[in-house]
Amino acid sequence: MAIELMTSTRTSGKKNRTSEIAEVASKIKPVSELDPYAKMVVYGRNKVGKTRFVCSSDLPTLLVDCNERGFASVRKRPNVQVYELMRWEDVDPLYWYLRSADNPFKGGVLAIDTITMLATIGMKWVLKDDSERDFGRDPLTPDKRSWGKLGEALKDVIIRFRNLPMHVIFTAQEKVTSTEDDDGGTVQEVHPEISPSPRSTLLGAVGIIGRIYTREVESAEGKKTMERRMLLGAHPKYVSGNRYEELKNVERNPNLGDFLKRIEGELNA
Repeated sequence: MAIELMTSTRTSGKKNRTSEIAEVASKIKPVSELDPYAKMVVYGRNKVGKTRFVCSSDLPTLLVDCNERGFASVRKRPNVQVYELMRWEDVDPLYWYLRSADNPFKGGVLAIDTITMLATIGMKWVLKDDSERDFGRDPLTPDKRSWGKLGEALKDVIIRFRNLPMHVIFTAQEKVTSTEDDDGGTVQEVHPEISPSPRSTLLGAVGIIGRIYTREVESAEGKKTMERRMLLGAHPKYVSGNRYEELKNVERNPNLGDFLKRIEGELNA
């Protein structure tokens, strides 16, 4: 009986191993068949055109306004719809709606505007939850544990939304951080405004990190105008980067629809 049991166990183990190997083999695919959607972070100062950029394609676009109230600049775009996210409790239902098979934005554009304000909404939720668990806690003052809890929640949201089958863009305000270098000098870095732990997840989760800004330019006739630009190439001061060869280090008058056409052309080349 013992010998029969050992033989049965070994046979079962071999079958399980064989099925596991087959499952692994089924998940190996050519890189050209993987996620064709662009994942981006676009950051900059207030009112430089972040919202306008994320809504500049002709694809069905869902603008998730995280209490920014910044949709006035795109009110004439017929392909854009707005979801006003005011509470952290609304994040999970929104995600599952976008995972549903019949949502009209599948294959389109999702813009989280902004991840900076989403973090503010999240902190309100953390403080409320903590104060309900401990009546002695100050419901307005976050501590180290509060920031850690918010960071983990934000990282989960970033990865879940990044993995949706659509183009996903996180916008952010910008922040300047000063640090000391190895020689005792001061180095400034400009980056998306979000706490360090979820910021690291955010920047690693996307293929494009763009800083949008404006520059004064002069025409041949001598007329001066403000031109919108986006930094995509590596820079010693500004956090930026790009995994697509078809996009330039600095894009003048950036347009999301143009970006996506060029990226799609590169993927299909």
